[in-house]
Amino acid sequence: MPLSPLQLDILQELINIGVGRAAGMLNQMVNTHIQLQVPVLKVLSAAELAAMYADRKNTLFSAVQLHFSGGFAGISALIFPPESASKLVAVVLGKEGVGCDEAMRCGTLQEVGNIVLNGVMGSIANILKEPLRFAPPDFVEADIADIIGEKSSMILVARTQFSIKDHLIEGEVLIIFSLSSFDTLLAAIDSLAGTD
Repeated sequence: MPLSPLQLDILQELINIGVGRAAGMLNQMVNTHIQLQVPVLKVLSAAELAAMYADRKNTLFSAVQLHFSGGFAGISALIFPPESASKLVAVVLGKEGVGCDEAMRCGTLQEVGNIVLNGVMGSIANILKEPLRFAPPDFVEADIADIIGEKSSMILVARTQFSIKDHLIEGEVLIIFSLSSFDTLLAAIDSLAGTD
């Protein structure tokens, strides 16, 4: 389902606004300047996303998932390769080079993921005037097929870079919509743009 350049631009802007909000909240939380950038946004089917990840040497990801429902429904996820996840935890906790236990690692990733995903989804919901409800976030370590779940879905993939101190940590924000919810999202974007 190809998007128009205008729809893609608006989606990119909505996600940039959300990421900007999340960066501000993370900076307060860790008392360190964190820059978040979303350089690339793609819209893919579940099969296209699975194919994109198929050639990566690492198939296991650390993911924070946030289920949402309301005007549109689905799952947003912030995913990292495990080494990026570990680096992010070390920098956030200020324990570079020092191990932390699994509960602390999961808790830190869950908190960062919750802030980023709430920032992104909150911006989309507020600007499109589509109220959403959120379930508490889950932390999972799984392969991409398990994270994607439902096959008949459209997925927004935003490659996100966290710049913290001198570290560049890459992750991806996935927003997984059922097909009917994706149509609702596009209709809301068209309405916002005045093209409906």
